Amino acid sequence: MAKQPDRVQLYLDQWKHNRDFAKTIDPAYRDWQVTAVFYTALHLINAVLAKYNIVVERHSERNDEVRFNAVFDVVRTKYLNLFRICSVTRYDAEPDLWIPKNYLTVNDLVNDLLTPIEQNLFPKISPSLAAKPLVLKT
Repeated sequence: MAKQPDRVQLYLDQWKHNRDFAKTIDPAYRDWQVTAVFYTALHLINAVLAKYNIVVERHSERNDEVRFNAVFDVVRTKYLNLFRICSVTRYDAEPDLWIPKNYLTVNDLVNDLLTPIEQNLFPKISPSLAAKPLVLKT
């Protein structure tokens, strides 16, 4: 029987991939910057879930885990806000009308939402996990 891949590491690899990609996006495409930031957080959430052997397949299932699983208490509001902002950014014709003004610059969104998610979840995955602050093109 073939060895199963380490799901935690697979999600961490995708977290890093998305994080690196977010840095390359031209600021004229802020909607894609926000989307990349959200998916960076999503894969970190997935890594924590995988560490606890929890499998989710849909945003609704993941959001329920974030809402009700105590491991996400500290990041709950930040992740769900990032989910909502990303949804508005992707699907609304004029997202600037709906996004909270304090997140109209993508680096404010990173600093207020993604960075605290990373700082809180890293120790839940591995004591040695760390990342430099993410700064996007503006």
